Amino acid sequence: MRPTRARIFLFSLAALLLCSAALVYFKYRRFAALVTDQAGAQASKRLGREVRLSGVSFSPLSGVIIRGACVSRRPDFSKGSFFCADRIMIRPRLGALLRNRFYLARVELDKPVIKLREENGRWDFEDLLALLPRTDKGLHLTWNTTELRLRNASVEADMGTSGLSLSVRNADLDLTHYSAFGGNYSVRASGLISTAAGGRLLSGAAKLDAEANFDYGGLSSTNGSFAATGVSYGAATLGSFNAAWKLFNIRRPLPEKNYSVDAAAADLLVPAHDSQTAGRIAGALRLLSRVTGRQLSFRSDFRAGSLKAAFSLKGSSLSLSGVSLRSDPLSLDAALTINGGARTAEAALDAALGGGRLNLSASGPLARPEIRPLLSSTLEAELRKGLAALENWLLRIFPVTGEQHV
Repeated sequence: MRPTRARIFLFSLAALLLCSAALVYFKYRRFAALVTDQAGAQASKRLGREVRLSGVSFSPLSGVIIRGACVSRRPDFSKGSFFCADRIMIRPRLGALLRNRFYLARVELDKPVIKLREENGRWDFEDLLALLPRTDKGLHLTWNTTELRLRNASVEADMGTSGLSLSVRNADLDLTHYSAFGGNYSVRASGLISTAAGGRLLSGAAKLDAEANFDYGGLSSTNGSFAATGVSYGAATLGSFNAAWKLFNIRRPLPEKNYSVDAAAADLLVPAHDSQTAGRIAGALRLLSRVTGRQLSFRSDFRAGSLKAAFSLKGSSLSLSGVSLRSDPLSLDAALTINGGARTAEAALDAALGGGRLNLSASGPLARPEIRPLLSSTLEAELRKGLAALENWLLRIFPVTGEQHV
């Protein structure tokens, strides 16, 4: 049979595809052999920790699969385990692999358990960080993995210096690096979080969905959302909390920053026997009751159906707006704006409490704004004190006046 151009072309194409497939398979096998060699005794020697593996296998589709991986604390497992995972999948990026460059398309860990410890200001993984290649570039520039996935992860962190501890359980994480310039990342994470704060247990289910954009100098902007449900803090409980943010020009001078944050919470319950938290709420309610002329008793549980607030920073203007609280016995709306350049503030408060109503405004210099309507000197002094405390707290974080507040 006489060969035709079409047959020659098809044969050449098939030969090219066969050679390409053989080259890819060879590169994959070479990569798998390198990982297998480094994952055993070589890893123990390099890390200065004992490493155990149940098995290592290779798949052209999935890459290298490591099963039953565990890394001890220094120097061996007699000191406990630092990291364990049921399964680790490492898949290289094909294009980089063909150019003999080390970039990963995906790293996936099933049921990883990470235990971190801090003592006297030193973390027990600092020796591992010292093994990273020395570079003056940030991690956002040297990160070489397109996708990092954790499934059903557990993280325990104990901070001996402060006595605090953090536990994250049933956690899922998807971290995607989708741009080589500077480093742009998206992260989606969820899990059950618990920690001790102020001598009480704080716990809840949390979910994070965010994007972070880096340039060569570091983080430049971020936006995203955070949600928590079933939150408890000691005896107090919160049905849900949601926050969304947009932060631009993070590393720019303060006048060029552009921040906005919106937050909302629902179904807050503070039992009367929670003396610390309930006492603070009762103190604020007593002040408002005195201003409205209503003498009320605040010895029962405090319940709030909804709480909302919005924060923004633009130029030298700092504001809290849309502050809203709906509870029994209080309904409240408030706002505060600080003009850093003029060193002035505008505040408004509209509250209904126990059948009485209060409508207040304050405007003028930060040092001594004018409060309307006129109140007794004692009540006015208390309101000024509360307003000044709020202003100073905000200005400590964002000194838009150009002065440091303590």
